[in-house]
Amino acid sequence: MTQDDRPYVIRTYDRWIILVIVLVAGYILFRPVFAFSAYYRGLSFERMLSIPTAKHYYQRAIDIDANVPEGWIALGELYMMDGRVNRTDHDLAISTLSNGAAANPKNGMLPFLLCRTYYEQGRDLPDALRACQQSIAIDPSDKFAWDYAAWSALQMGNTRLAIDYWRRVLVIDPHYTTARIAIQRYGPRT
Repeated sequence: MTQDDRPYVIRTYDRWIILVIVLVAGYILFRPVFAFSAYYRGLSFERMLSIPTAKHYYQRAIDIDANVPEGWIALGELYMMDGRVNRTDHDLAISTLSNGAAANPKNGMLPFLLCRTYYEQGRDLPDALRACQQSIAIDPSDKFAWDYAAWSALQMGNTRLAIDYWRRVLVIDPHYTTARIAIQRYGPRT
């Protein structure tokens, strides 16, 4: 047998190709796991009250895989916390939750948090109602989305729609006293 004088990389090119394929396939397959680990690291920093570092890791989770909703939810909630007093954070919360809802169309929590942000901070009732309706379309069992939709509709002057939404809340949870009291207060008098 003769000595092979070709460079090592050329002699073993098939192994290098396999290595590249395995690395690329591994990254594609395990990207959600990497994103979730970055999210979890952000959660650890948030619990240590290192909020800027937590925001960094939540953003990192989004950058790794935008289809993992936990990073969007956590980052949006951090922006929501300061949104009442800081208009920039309010706008960042709206942007984060809107983009997250677009990237994760099967997740009902993102539109619900968007609804809460519009309703509680911006008092933007039409957008709040739209976001709640989007959340309800994805997850009809979320009584809180129905409740926020009802309050938004009521404050927009649509009492009939609000009462209908509260009745749906009571179908989901017959012991939900807020909806029962609201129906008694704002419903038709018989």
